[in-house]
Amino acid sequence: MIKKRIIPCLDIADGQVVKGINFKDIKTIADPVEMAKYYYESGADELVFYDITASYENRGTMVELVKNVAKQVFIPLTVGGGVRTVEDFDVLLKSGADKISVNSSAIANPELIQEASERFGAQCVVLSMDVKRVGDQFKVFSKGGRIETELDAIEWAKRGVALGAGELVVNSIDTDGVKKGFDLELLTAISAVVNVPIVASGGAGKIEDFVELFHKTDIEAGLAASIFHSKEVSMTALKLAMKRAAIPTRLAYMPPLKWDERGLVPAIVQSDITQRVLMMAYMNETSLRETVKLGETVFFSRSRQELWHKGATSGNTQVVTDIRYDCDADTLLIKVKENGPACHTGSYTCFGEAPDVFEKLFETIIDRKENPIEGSYTNYLFEKGIDKILKKVGEESAEVIIGAKNTREELIYEMSDLFYHSFVLLVNEGISLKEIKDELQSRIKPRQ
Repeated sequence: MIKKRIIPCLDIADGQVVKGINFKDIKTIADPVEMAKYYYESGADELVFYDITASYENRGTMVELVKNVAKQVFIPLTVGGGVRTVEDFDVLLKSGADKISVNSSAIANPELIQEASERFGAQCVVLSMDVKRVGDQFKVFSKGGRIETELDAIEWAKRGVALGAGELVVNSIDTDGVKKGFDLELLTAISAVVNVPIVASGGAGKIEDFVELFHKTDIEAGLAASIFHSKEVSMTALKLAMKRAAIPTRLAYMPPLKWDERGLVPAIVQSDITQRVLMMAYMNETSLRETVKLGETVFFSRSRQELWHKGATSGNTQVVTDIRYDCDADTLLIKVKENGPACHTGSYTCFGEAPDVFEKLFETIIDRKENPIEGSYTNYLFEKGIDKILKKVGEESAEVIIGAKNTREELIYEMSDLFYHSFVLLVNEGISLKEIKDELQSRIKPRQ
């Protein structure tokens, strides 16, 4: 089965990585070479570099940058922006690029696609499309999404492939930078008329957006910028989530860690549900690879000098949701969804802390969503969807008002119902309990 690809996109302006919303409000983020190296080490499948102002400013693309990046990373590299001739293709491919993306230049001169495909092969030619809804049509825009053309996106995709494009990058201007999910309608419409790989671009805001993309469409790859640049979502967390969702993906993670003289690093395990620190153990390179492979924590026992799979005998496994390393690259942070106590004493954590009832309830609701149980009321709500959940929250809010007018006991009962249904709403919308706590904490003002 063909593995789905995750591709960070680095938009370049004036030699720096930048990002905006709906192709506007462009802001500088980071150095492109360092960011490319970080993504390579984090397990990205490919990288895309777009010089987003080259076409608009009528200048060439970033040859020296491509050379510098190619020395640091060893995954496929796509480069676009300012590519106007087959000679530009030749220079960039010789500089280290694997694929060349054309957009505005192909609109102005469609034969460029055919010329490049015949000379270098279709696998090197990527047609990038910036698409926006205009009335009841999907229209193609040029010059970095600034200028509307007369081209219908569906027909342009068909023509580009017929001319020799070996891959399409379909970027929705409507969803770009908004973080509300990919434009599934647009992507489905284009995938229905072409037979080459399509890279979805524009709109990714959370891990679930990628899972939805790959479950609901035949799209081969997902591209994003903001959520990766800000580290809201790590490559490892996304790939592990895809694995849990049975989406074929290439799992690769070996950060540039500073192993001690025994080949070990400490690994701090933190609950992704309650945010509590659960335990600390040690990992070597083999146990880290096994952790990524299994999706559950595997450590190295210093006393027994062997690997141990957490929960293999007790059943108290830890499903890994993310892996990160600290600024000194000598300590790992492993985020998990825990199945039972972390400590061998039976305590929730090795530090004597236990989740409160709100955290336990929230954890249970998350588990119901991810592991449905037949006859579960919680699963019934999730199956019915957001409208049903909102209706119940509204009903329970009204019941709280009535209960407050009646008895103390009734108020407690109805308020508990409201908390429960509100938690179901939060889980359904992908909002963590920590986000609510952080918001409440921000409202607590110190006494002056």
